[in-house]
Amino acid sequence: MASREPLKQKYLPLRELTLNSRPLVKRAIQFSCDGDLAVAADDSVHVFVPEFPDLTRRRKRIAEGGDPESSDEETNEQQGRYNPETFRTQYSEGSKHMPVSFPPLDPRINKELFDAEGMPFPYDKTSATPKSQRGGDGNDDQEEGEEAEDGDEADEVDGDGEDEYEDDEDDSSVDDDPAGGGARLGSNQPYGAGSGPITSVGSSMNHVVKISWSPSELGVNRRPILGILTGAGTLAMYGDGDMAANVLGSANGYMLQRRELASWLVLWGVGERMMVPGQSPAYSEYIRTFAWAQEIGPGQALLATLNDAKEIAIISVQTVVSVEEVAEKEKPAGGPVEKTVWHVRELARFKAEGPHLPVSIMDPDYVPCGTSFGLSFGPWLEDEGGRTCVVAYLDQNYVGFRKLRINKPWNRGQLPTLQMEDKDAHGQCVHLTTDGFVEFEQGLFHKGVMVGCRGIISTGWHAVPFEVFLTGGAPVEVEKHKTSACGTTYNLQHCENPIIDMVVHPPSDPARPTPAPLYTLVRLSATPTTPNWYETNIPDALDADPNSPYFQWARTIKQKLEILVPADMYQKRAYGADDSDSDEESDDGDLMEDHMEDDEGINYMGEGLTPIDATTGGDAVKEVKVVPEVHPHRFRFHGLTLSPGGGASAVLVSAHSTQHPERGGWHTQRSQVLFGYQPRRVSDRLRDLSIDDTNLNFSLMSSLTTEGNLFEYLYGGGPQVPGVHYPLSSDPRHAHVAQIFAPVVANQKCEVCGAAINQRMVEDDLIGCEKGHFFGICALSGLAVQKPGMTRSCGTCGFKTMRPEILLQKVPENIKDRVKGIIGRGSCMACSGKFLN
Repeated sequence: MASREPLKQKYLPLRELTLNSRPLVKRAIQFSCDGDLAVAADDSVHVFVPEFPDLTRRRKRIAEGGDPESSDEETNEQQGRYNPETFRTQYSEGSKHMPVSFPPLDPRINKELFDAEGMPFPYDKTSATPKSQRGGDGNDDQEEGEEAEDGDEADEVDGDGEDEYEDDEDDSSVDDDPAGGGARLGSNQPYGAGSGPITSVGSSMNHVVKISWSPSELGVNRRPILGILTGAGTLAMYGDGDMAANVLGSANGYMLQRRELASWLVLWGVGERMMVPGQSPAYSEYIRTFAWAQEIGPGQALLATLNDAKEIAIISVQTVVSVEEVAEKEKPAGGPVEKTVWHVRELARFKAEGPHLPVSIMDPDYVPCGTSFGLSFGPWLEDEGGRTCVVAYLDQNYVGFRKLRINKPWNRGQLPTLQMEDKDAHGQCVHLTTDGFVEFEQGLFHKGVMVGCRGIISTGWHAVPFEVFLTGGAPVEVEKHKTSACGTTYNLQHCENPIIDMVVHPPSDPARPTPAPLYTLVRLSATPTTPNWYETNIPDALDADPNSPYFQWARTIKQKLEILVPADMYQKRAYGADDSDSDEESDDGDLMEDHMEDDEGINYMGEGLTPIDATTGGDAVKEVKVVPEVHPHRFRFHGLTLSPGGGASAVLVSAHSTQHPERGGWHTQRSQVLFGYQPRRVSDRLRDLSIDDTNLNFSLMSSLTTEGNLFEYLYGGGPQVPGVHYPLSSDPRHAHVAQIFAPVVANQKCEVCGAAINQRMVEDDLIGCEKGHFFGICALSGLAVQKPGMTRSCGTCGFKTMRPEILLQKVPENIKDRVKGIIGRGSCMACSGKFLN
């Protein structure tokens, strides 16, 4: 039997990434539910998509009863190409760098939201007519303008439209009465939002403030979308559009096709000059922060936004996918016919104010308080009548938990019935600095008949655990008081290194929960003199397991911080610096050397200065100088994130010199993404932790996507994935689908010669007619794919199936409704993965 070691090289290694940018805020890196990685920069965002291995041959060997790991031919073929461990790594390709801060977004990107709700668009259509519709010297431009008259201009979201649109001379840019009498605002309303002295006039830097992935199954092909908040108070949603994107071929023979993010665009936005149905156009909102609720169902989600007036808005976000039937004479292979309609509507709004009385800025005890990360949703508690959760918000030295509930049923495309309590279900007074946040544990705990959730509060300096019950109890009302009454005016625990990011690890054994949530946090600066830059409550985190996924990057940074080099070598040779700065640093080294040579007959031992007699018996002895050693490296953290299942981690850092100030402009900014992962095995790293003896049980409420499960198998020590590593031949859905399409498969004809298709080439997985015309096979229906562009590929298992509109054309009328029900699931029938666009 061949050795199995070479087969491990089929998977791309997870190695560090170097970015030519650096963020201005913390919490600047996030994994999505599918393993996509988003990294924020100063005015842009990097998005990386993973590449998954092609295990088609493995599944075929399993189906034939063979050993899935004993293919000498495949092993030799793969080794003959090249060793991927040396040349290619995960996330090395398939990335997208998006400028998101300028030019400002055009408010008309939200026009389709109002059209979907049947509401008039707040901005006047005639205030921005395309130039091509105003006449010109070419008829072609006029025709194109007429075709785009129905609102296609809303898709042009890369700019503010100044080059393409002009204001009508007879239209006012801003109406005098925007909220009354059906009057509508002009789309070129002046920039600026909120009531702040800077943001209200549009003078913000408009840098990236926060990024956050939506839950799974919300966007096109059930993929998540990315919310990006900028300093101008604008929250924009980025994701796949309906337009077809080029699917990149696999870079080698054992990887699947790669996703290309060319179809990404701004789907819609909230804040500043943009608004969604249900919001008043009389006030231009400045969004300070936002948060996604945890997964609810396919195409359904809740979004919470907080403005500078301390108002939290709960917004319903839904997608409805319609499959349009196309006439036979038309050729749908040239483009997609599926259309995704976004339904976004504000449901409720409440004031997020704590019990603490305001303090005058002239008061000696006044401390500024604010955060761009002060919203967070807890896990859902589902029962027969609906589902309940809490939304946590931060105010001045106060963390409030407001309970909300969605009643069942919530039919897709309809507004949910939302119930929200008038008072907080729980409140906690704690000293907060700027940029505090709350992280929930992904699960529910049970104490007797009570069910609740728990997590960690980052006060900016310290990690404080909390518990909130979702069942039982009444809302609490705390009387107004000063922070001196609850002892939260000052930070009584001394700390000078603020928390940058924190993650709460999922429980490894829900039946044996730990007394408190397991967390890991990183602080702003990691230097040889700041040992608290890394903190966790997992016992012996750095030394217990050398393969621990959370701490490989911490061990790497720790080793670099311990490096010592002689000071004169570091100064003269510009140790660890770029060549462009070598001349200046050499001058600094000469100055230091001259200063050390001022006192003759003195031997410098280490960092202490010990005078030693340089003469013995009248004979001069030449002294030997031992210069002090310095630590050349220090690091600054910008974010920490966990993979979908918590088995792998990533941290965003930037390296700095300890001896020299930074030189250069924006083009010299660099940052690195460091990863932590574990071998491909089931992890047992947290099995032996101490267990609380109280009546406490724990249950996880969320499940991973197929993409998330595969990512955890590759880098998080997770198990093999059904439908990807081995076929699901026993799944009753497959037999049901085969019965539906069996009559159509038996009666299909060759479109080249008209002969019956009844030949099969098993080795090449082809089907054809008696005259030798062979085609590929649809993995869903078994029909022959007789034209190019008729199929779509699963991005996880690689199966190719016909597009929905093609299948509907090929089946008779009596089974079209059943086929629509199968297609409506929108996921791969083999592994429940997501399709490529």
